[in-house]
Amino acid sequence: MSFPARLRSLGMLTHRSRLATVALLGVIGGWWATDLAAQRPAAPAGNGPLWISESRLDDTRRLLVVIDEVGRHAALYHVDAAAGTLTLKSTRDISWDLSVGDFNAQEPRPAALQRMLQLPPARAP
Repeated sequence: MSFPARLRSLGMLTHRSRLATVALLGVIGGWWATDLAAQRPAAPAGNGPLWISESRLDDTRRLLVVIDEVGRHAALYHVDAAAGTLTLKSTRDISWDLSVGDFNAQEPRPAALQRMLQLPPARAP
């Protein structure tokens, strides 16, 4: 006898509980799909694929980050669902940003880590 059949025979799996289970699985599936869709490559546009990341700012606004990885440009938007608006907040060529070795980094800085990894291992006495 299957597990759902056993529950039905015990009176534990009613029509209402089946509907609640299906609804819960739908909510979990929707949440999972939304989470995956929040950070995904979009269809290629002009120069190459776009990377899009979306996150909640508050109850009605969301932050949308669009990065053109080939053209090395980034754009930030605020999406206001209540007002139905999409507002460009910032755009920038990030080519030079990606060339900087360490900016605003704390110890150990990347160069120090690189030197540590390149040193021969210390021998035990």
